[in-house]
Amino acid sequence: MRLVLLEASLETVPKEIAYHSSVIKASRIRRKRADEMLLEDYLHFRAIRKLERAEKRGRPDIVHRCLLLALDSQVFDEIYIHTITGKLIRVNVETRLPRTYERFRGLMEKLFREKRIESGGKVLLEILNVRLEDVVDNAVLLREKGERKRGVCDMLKNAKTICIGAFPHGDYERETLEALKGAEQLSLGSRNYTSLYALSKVLCCLDPPD
Repeated sequence: MRLVLLEASLETVPKEIAYHSSVIKASRIRRKRADEMLLEDYLHFRAIRKLERAEKRGRPDIVHRCLLLALDSQVFDEIYIHTITGKLIRVNVETRLPRTYERFRGLMEKLFREKRIESGGKVLLEILNVRLEDVVDNAVLLREKGERKRGVCDMLKNAKTICIGAFPHGDYERETLEALKGAEQLSLGSRNYTSLYALSKVLCCLDPPD
């Protein structure tokens, strides 16, 4: 079973806002170049408002929480992060991810800088040079606008790939939906769910309690 976190709100500070006052302030405090820091809403919210798709950006904590849950579950054989900027990151399921956000932030910044994180002869995290289409075969796409059907748990169990958005607001971009045009689009319910809650509901289907 494969998990793909779609359009994840995980990126370094874009060059078009690198000289914004809030970014410069954070850069001085952290003693890092602006383009080496993760874009974070609570630090750079005024600058983020100047970006396209601003409502979907600056929330790497969503990715952190979802990854911790996915890795702890040991349900998935493969995990990928598809970022808001189109990068595709492979996460080794044996990775012991930092539990604190501050250490996670440092690890992701190192990944964006070096493209690969290795330990003990294993590649734990790696930015791949492949397309989203290459990792989404036989996929179920969870979407608020998806269909509500009976037997959702059975459909999830029979899928090879489960795709969940990892951004705070909005819908998937046209390019993402085009890459997933063959996927079954499903809704888990009538409410708007957070990424973490949606993943939790999926895991309850895939790995029910004894």
